[in-house]
Amino acid sequence: MKTNICMLYAAVAVILLLSCNSNTTQSGTVQKNTVIKPVTVTEPAACYAMITGKDKVLLHITITENKVTGDLIYSFFEKDKNTGTINGEMNGDTLFAGYKFRSEGKESYRQVVFLKNGSEFREGYGNVNITTGQPDFTDKAAIKFEGNVVLKKADCKKDGHGCMALFGTAWSVIKNNCVDLSTAAIQLNPIELKDKSKTPAFLIFSDNNLKAELYLPENSATIILERKCKEGNFTW
Repeated sequence: MKTNICMLYAAVAVILLLSCNSNTTQSGTVQKNTVIKPVTVTEPAACYAMITGKDKVLLHITITENKVTGDLIYSFFEKDKNTGTINGEMNGDTLFAGYKFRSEGKESYRQVVFLKNGSEFREGYGNVNITTGQPDFTDKAAIKFEGNVVLKKADCKKDGHGCMALFGTAWSVIKNNCVDLSTAAIQLNPIELKDKSKTPAFLIFSDNNLKAELYLPENSATIILERKCKEGNFTW
């Protein structure tokens, strides 16, 4: 009888030991298989814009597995226009990119950073490199998203030639390409200046100056003008 009781206790001890080992193994397996994967963002081409009076900031980007490429334009009233491309990466909800742009015929490069919040991008500012005078976002803790440049999602639609009105480009018959009217054309302001809301006209010349193309705000199609008269007294 005493022997049977001892054997019973021994059996219970073995069962408890196996149960503990089983739980440890299961717990260890769960911890081993739990892997936190980084968030990968992929989005089709989209446009974002800030248009305030005569100031514009336009962003056109494509995101592929966190890699970001696209176009960025800064056009502030009475300041040099910056037109260029960005190449960078999404780090969570923050876009870090290099910005290669042209301004007044000169090519430059600097860093840019934007915080994505829903359908908006807000530009950030941080430290400035004392040697180059350019933004330096190495210290991410110093970046502040408190500026006034907030880009909201906008219509990215292109016309039949692939020109994007949002970015100020229009099709030119004589150039056979999309042109930026703000840089490639001569702006013709209305004579009546009381109504500042009136849209200006634009004029572009062909490379050989034999033709001119007139963009009138009320016309969907441009007007092609042929050069006439002799040298020194040309008219179109």
